[in-house]
Amino acid sequence: MKPTVLILALMAAPLAVMAGDSKPDRDHMGGHDMGERNLIQQLDTDKDGKVSRDESSKAAVERANKRFDQLDADKDGYITKEEVDAARTKMRGEMGKRGAEAWKAADKDSDGAISRSEAEAGMPMMFRRFDQLDANKDGKITRDEMPQGKRMDDGKKTPPTT
Repeated sequence: MKPTVLILALMAAPLAVMAGDSKPDRDHMGGHDMGERNLIQQLDTDKDGKVSRDESSKAAVERANKRFDQLDADKDGYITKEEVDAARTKMRGEMGKRGAEAWKAADKDSDGAISRSEAEAGMPMMFRRFDQLDANKDGKITRDEMPQGKRMDDGKKTPPTT
């Protein structure tokens, strides 16, 4: 299978997976609000109260085309490895920025670490894994205790995605 076809197939797959997500995620799903009620309303183009395979397929193709256009940086009608790598690098940078902003917002005492109470108040996913993440068991989590922080700080590359 050609890499472009594989990329497009992988980009369309989350449509079915995201159907049960109760949080809106417009950017991830090509502009569709993926809340449970809104999923049906937005994908049900014939307004019969249900989403057909055809309606779902059309939405997936629409999303894949939008994502293709985003990846095709030079607008030549092809996606190259370099364009995918550049998009991945850009996305990681944006995710890192959002992560840093979330960390700063949760770190109420500005000590550079997230305490159990700060995690409970501002970072519920971290709070659920607090004991696992607090490697040195000092009651707070620092960036170097975070799995992605270790990869970045140690200069290790993340495994390539296929």
